[in-house]
Amino acid sequence: MRLMLIGTDRSIFTVGSAVRERIVRFSASDMPIDSIVFSTKKHGLSESQELSSTVHAYPTNAWSRLGYIWNAIRIARTLPRPDIVSAQDPFETGLAAFWIARYWRVPFVVEVHTDFLAPAFARHSFLNRIRLLIARFVLPRAAGGYTVSARVRDEMIERYSLKTPFTVQPIYIDLSRYAAVSKKRHPRFTTTLVWVGRFEREKNPMEALRAFAIARKNNPGLGLVFVGDGSLRNALVKKAKELHVDEWVEWTHTHVTAEEVASFYAMADLVLVTSEYEGYGMVIVEALAAGVPVLATDVGIAREAGAGVVTGDYATALIAWLQGPREQGKLLLRSYANEAEYFAQVSGHYKAIANHP
Repeated sequence: MRLMLIGTDRSIFTVGSAVRERIVRFSASDMPIDSIVFSTKKHGLSESQELSSTVHAYPTNAWSRLGYIWNAIRIARTLPRPDIVSAQDPFETGLAAFWIARYWRVPFVVEVHTDFLAPAFARHSFLNRIRLLIARFVLPRAAGGYTVSARVRDEMIERYSLKTPFTVQPIYIDLSRYAAVSKKRHPRFTTTLVWVGRFEREKNPMEALRAFAIARKNNPGLGLVFVGDGSLRNALVKKAKELHVDEWVEWTHTHVTAEEVASFYAMADLVLVTSEYEGYGMVIVEALAAGVPVLATDVGIAREAGAGVVTGDYATALIAWLQGPREQGKLLLRSYANEAEYFAQVSGHYKAIANHP
């Protein structure tokens, strides 16, 4: 079976990147893949790359974002006929997949990696509101697909009255590196809070800082470690000074490896997740796998995974947790035995739809 992927992750063109290596391993299960990736000429990507004997990647190299979809369709028409087309999201890539599938007269499926039905998603930008309209068109026309959490799937099916088979396909995470961490104490803090992620508005790191500042008033040994980077970094540093807690807030360098993240889980007493919306929530899974409790907003797989879910004020919930009892984190989700099992389930879903009469 030949698969055509329509996506946006340009790291596939970077030698040694996790995305590139993963797609090559996935194609090794006898599934040739043509991956068309949205890009503009400014990204400076070559016309095509052979990632392996079974994987080829093609940048759209449009003059602007407005040309993504048309260029993707143009490239797809020059490639071998696929048996199925898969879109990375129900938005622009979903629209491109729809037209490509119509051209080749094959089914298309949609991957849903974010909770686009959360109110915060529409509030984030005007473009996201347009994307909701695109999803309303794309999803009912897809032959199926998968979401990364049951909550997102159920809400999506109810909202759009979907009849096609959307399954739940959690993201594969090698939990062994987190389960094997040995606990250690922070050299300065009696109780250590850890926040992991991108310093961007949808991740809402400012809420973690605000809650910490309030909670610390009656918890003098409390400290907060931010692990990650992003456009809000300078604003966060400034806000920590304004709240007079900068002495008890630490920041990592800009690039943090998976191994380094695991070491921060090892010193954490509690991991904070303050996102406005999430499709999945890898940090939640990683922390719970490391035995660290998680206090999370009601996003992604927080409830399914076993995190403590905040339904009201985050600072109030944090104070309540600090007052105890403090239980060890426990991951409730079933994990894959290995990456091969994950690949087998994904490819099996594709093949079932492609072979459906």
